[in-house]
Amino acid sequence: MITPPQIFDDDTTLDVRFEGNTAVFVRQKQWTSAEIEEQVMLLTYSGENLPKDPQVEKAKLPPFALAFYKFIFFKSRIPNEAELWNYYLGQHFSIVDGGLIQFTRKGVVYSYPSEAVKARLLRSYPSLIRDFHFFVLCQESAQFKNVSYSLQDDYFKGIDLTITYQDKLFRVSIMLNSERARAYKAQKYARHDHKPENEVIMLFDLYSSSNIKGKIKLFSQKHVEELVTELQK
Repeated sequence: MITPPQIFDDDTTLDVRFEGNTAVFVRQKQWTSAEIEEQVMLLTYSGENLPKDPQVEKAKLPPFALAFYKFIFFKSRIPNEAELWNYYLGQHFSIVDGGLIQFTRKGVVYSYPSEAVKARLLRSYPSLIRDFHFFVLCQESAQFKNVSYSLQDDYFKGIDLTITYQDKLFRVSIMLNSERARAYKAQKYARHDHKPENEVIMLFDLYSSSNIKGKIKLFSQKHVEELVTELQK
């Protein structure tokens, strides 16, 4: 007779913890950059040159990152664009007539064209993948004592990573090098007499040495080295 495995024999099994006013889902999952790259190589991407709806672009929508990270937490893989859209839609919206979708925030109902919301999500999709892949690259590099990600820090403070380097904690924001990103960095640093000691904004170029897999470009170990160089200043 074959004995079935016990539920907690598998390290990927979820744990659920309650303590005080906090409830936490916990699971073990060792991500590797190679694993992510293999998955990304198979992805298609249709988010280029999609029209922008001014109302949707300005709208305070439920965060795309929440759906993205919940998906990879529970599924242990990167979603394709259809999976992310359907997961995001199911998490936050109800469908109404005329191609509209709606969600409620603080008792107020907001309705938007479905295709316009989808277009905005698809424009964010490569960035979500790049940021998570870069987080794993930083972990693998063994350059840092600790590397962590917080959805709340990301959404409310624009912080992509919290890193401990040479016993010093840094808050790191990662952006593609663009005119808009350079203006944001200059504006943020101009609010202080000097650059905040523990805040670093990295403007990365996706140049030819980038880790290109399929239609979505990823950052590479060279970008980790650029981050280390910046932290050493």
